[in-house]
Amino acid sequence: MRNPLSPLTYFSRNPGKVLPMGFVIVLCVFLIASIATMVNSIDLTILTIYGYTRSFTYAIPQRVSLRIPEEQVKIMKADPRVDRVFEGSVFFTNIKTVMGRFPFVVLGVTPDNRDYLLKRVDTGLIAGRMPAEGMPEAALSEPIAQNKKVKIGDIIAGPTDAGGISGSPVAVRCVGILRGPVWFAVTSKSFCDQTFITSPRCLIYTTKNPDDLFGVNNTMLPPVNKKNGKLDGTKLNLLSYQNLVHELRDSLSSMFLIMGVVNGTVIFVISLMSGMLANIYFTQRISEFAVLSAIGYRRSQLIGRIVAETALLTTIGWLVGALVTVTFLTIFKTAVFEPRGLIIDPQDLYAYKWTIPIPFAITAFAVTTISIRLMKLDPVSIIERR
Repeated sequence: MRNPLSPLTYFSRNPGKVLPMGFVIVLCVFLIASIATMVNSIDLTILTIYGYTRSFTYAIPQRVSLRIPEEQVKIMKADPRVDRVFEGSVFFTNIKTVMGRFPFVVLGVTPDNRDYLLKRVDTGLIAGRMPAEGMPEAALSEPIAQNKKVKIGDIIAGPTDAGGISGSPVAVRCVGILRGPVWFAVTSKSFCDQTFITSPRCLIYTTKNPDDLFGVNNTMLPPVNKKNGKLDGTKLNLLSYQNLVHELRDSLSSMFLIMGVVNGTVIFVISLMSGMLANIYFTQRISEFAVLSAIGYRRSQLIGRIVAETALLTTIGWLVGALVTVTFLTIFKTAVFEPRGLIIDPQDLYAYKWTIPIPFAITAFAVTTISIRLMKLDPVSIIERR
């Protein structure tokens, strides 16, 4: 015989009354986790697209000059942690993101520097060939080609680009596909130099130990308090991973605040609804608790049973809701989201942390309201009315 105080007793005998509340919890977890994952995907998308900045940093001159001043170049080269400093040229190709079309840098470098950077980002050619010197050609990483829906021989930038920015006054074709952990695009420096005469030249530097790159960036030009850096922020702008993260977090801060307010409101409403459902269940079970009280079970034991039941239900609902969310996002990740420029992580722990208060809030609200009624329970009068 099952213990009458077991939280499984009521569940096994009345599944039809328990499932609605469990379904509400599942929907709440799914809603909050999905919203949080979508918001975080903006951050993840940008950091993935421009993830090459983890491997090298490039600087561009301010508008007063086309090249980095020589004294700034010497400062970079003087750091003993720096491995190589070289000049590069750029043009842009438009890629699709959830926030619209974004410009992606196609880096023009010499063949030896190109091979050096490709090795640095662990990327290699899997189809086609590398761009020929002086020709309007480029090699793209697989994700960029998929994002733009282009193949070898197709135009990736030109004067008729729709949306975003016009990347090139002449049509540039894709001649190679690259594979690696980062998005990357290269062309020849000679093509950029002879085509984009008025465009500023960037300066790229790497470190002997890749782990030192962030430290060098902070020494050269930190994201905050740039006056403390060795480089002059009025003469150049450092496009480093830290700067990218700093600007991204700053621009998304309001969105994360709104998400916190929305999630807090949803959690409160769901807790209130669940508390009301729990009170309805209790009203339907008033005779059961009256009998248990009459045969000697203490009020604290009855309250303990309510705590156990609610905690078990909310925990199971949270786990099922998390599983449903992961399954849904995983299925639609490749088929729906990524082709539209939205990179998501179905197992983003940061997103699921927003759902952790749900079981605690529901349990606290439901148990508090039911406990008040239990403390005023008169088992004799209830049994006599039966």
